[in-house]
Amino acid sequence: MNALGLTACWSIARRDLHASFRGLRLLFICLFLGVATLAAIGSLTTMITEELAARGRTLLGGDVEVSMTQREASAAEKEELRQIGTMSETVRMRAMAQSTYPDKSNAPPAILTELKGVDAVYPLYGMLRLQSGAYSGQLSPDQIVIGAALAERLNVTRGDSLRYGQADFTIAGIITDEPDRVGEGFTLGPVAIVSIDGMRRTGLIQPGSLYTSKYRLRLPTGIDAAAVRESMEKRFVRAAWEFKDRDGAAPGINRFFERMGQFLSLIGLAALVIAGIGVSNGVTSYLALKRDGIATLKILGATSADIERIYMMQVGAVAALAIAFGIVAGTLLPPAIVVFAGDALPVQPGFRIHPAPLATSAAYG
Repeated sequence: MNALGLTACWSIARRDLHASFRGLRLLFICLFLGVATLAAIGSLTTMITEELAARGRTLLGGDVEVSMTQREASAAEKEELRQIGTMSETVRMRAMAQSTYPDKSNAPPAILTELKGVDAVYPLYGMLRLQSGAYSGQLSPDQIVIGAALAERLNVTRGDSLRYGQADFTIAGIITDEPDRVGEGFTLGPVAIVSIDGMRRTGLIQPGSLYTSKYRLRLPTGIDAAAVRESMEKRFVRAAWEFKDRDGAAPGINRFFERMGQFLSLIGLAALVIAGIGVSNGVTSYLALKRDGIATLKILGATSADIERIYMMQVGAVAALAIAFGIVAGTLLPPAIVVFAGDALPVQPGFRIHPAPLATSAAYG
């Protein structure tokens, strides 16, 4: 008997393959779970890193940032920065917030916070949102806006007072969204924002105080932020300043998610490889169950190559379906994870299909 053609082999394989994949369910389940896991991890990591890159200006608070510790820029240095672009000045430090109502029930006398002084231009990009509406950009020296966590822990609300250092402040609003929160990096407590003049009222900025001054620049349209940053690094090489541009707004967050994605992908790949042992045993058991059918095909004149082709087609068809379903599941899982995680993630990326991680997970499968 001549060798069977591909069409004939596929016809036999399709008819012999049980509708519920009996005997090949282990193959389907292992491949589906492995591919879905890898696709979901890769897609979620890509979604977050791309969203961080796309929102670089907002997260950084400008196109370029210049920061220095334990000192502020001089008037001449500020004038040089203003010649490059629109400048916004902030001063950030850790400070204890004290409630002026210590008799309030269950309220601690003081807690550690991140106190930030901002100028009238802040924020250059994005919008500081309060429970009462958008921030107007006008804080008087005796006003303060605070994070919801601080309001809850001190049991205070709008109109109440807080004390920082030597100054008392009236709470003008509760912050719901701080645009450059991610770009600020690690914090030890909830945020509170005052004006630059209000920061000076506290008396906390003294020689030896631990604080960071940041100067964000909004560049004219069409100017390359990376080129400006590199030029400034060369120009102020002896100034001991730190520079960032919008493409590296949150390098720590980027590194964390990239490494986490690599780690989880390695775990998923290792699980997929280990599952390959079960797949091998499952396929071997399946072929053992098909001995009668194989014998019948041999009696009817099918060659060993025909039989190999028939069962390879069956295994390949089940594997292809498992990979396809795994890719679909891996595409749909990241948006669900984003919704479930909520504020635990630094950004809330929208739904997008990312071909690269999907193709990689399919190739591993």
